[in-house]
Amino acid sequence: MEGKLKVAVRVRSQQRAKNGERMTFRTESEGMLYQKGDVLYISYREGEEQGLGQTLTTLRIEGRRVTLIRQGETVMKQSLVKGAEQTGTYKTPHGTFELVTRTSHLVVNMGAQGGTLDALYNLRLAGDKSRIELQVEVKPL
Repeated sequence: MEGKLKVAVRVRSQQRAKNGERMTFRTESEGMLYQKGDVLYISYREGEEQGLGQTLTTLRIEGRRVTLIRQGETVMKQSLVKGAEQTGTYKTPHGTFELVTRTSHLVVNMGAQGGTLDALYNLRLAGDKSRIELQVEVKPL
């Protein structure tokens, strides 16, 4: 694919903490979808309402691996691979923390014109454990 495609990105993330507390986050924004070799990239901005400051989020999809990269006030890199434990980092103004994901469900149906991503994973961050359901929908504008 040559160039970048302007897309609408809709993200729904539901987090269930170990104590049973549930939090749901929804983001809808404009973004860009582009491909470099066999790797597909989706980038979009998340705003203050997610508590991330102004953050540029990039999804990097390569084969069976999805890497979520956030750059802004907080910097995070986490990978999702079905059936595997992955280690990443979460940097905040208060310090850097290791995060670990174990993905039990990952279905990626994404191509040059958009598509969907559906994941279910356990997240361990600074000793706290939670379960995350993530759904991403990307459509051309």
